[in-house]
Amino acid sequence: MIYEFRVYQLHPGKLQAFKQRFKKVTLPLFAKHGVRLVAFWECGRLPEEVETQIVPGGTFTPTTRATFGHDEIAYLVSFESLEERDRAWQAFVNDEEWVTYRQAEEAAGPLVAEEKFKLLLPTDFSPI
Repeated sequence: MIYEFRVYQLHPGKLQAFKQRFKKVTLPLFAKHGVRLVAFWECGRLPEEVETQIVPGGTFTPTTRATFGHDEIAYLVSFESLEERDRAWQAFVNDEEWVTYRQAEEAAGPLVAEEKFKLLLPTDFSPI
């Protein structure tokens, strides 16, 4: 199993619109094309004054003051192989329903400012 971790920095104020589109349009199209959603998150932010503590055993950053609801999301999807991943994404980004909906919704400007991804291969001791 191959996992893909994706992080999207959204344009200011676009979080709710992105989540609605994901729920209403993206998820059904993911299912249609074999992109299996494992989890979806809002990314937290720490106040700038929170400092990482460096101690003999490593580092620790307190998170009790983290806030959510900012313009950044992350999600994890899975595929049986890299070939399946490429086929699924190619089909998704070229799906006429997706292209039409995205163009109409983003006529006044895009929701996503930046996106990044990492491919992940579980180790032999990973519980996932």
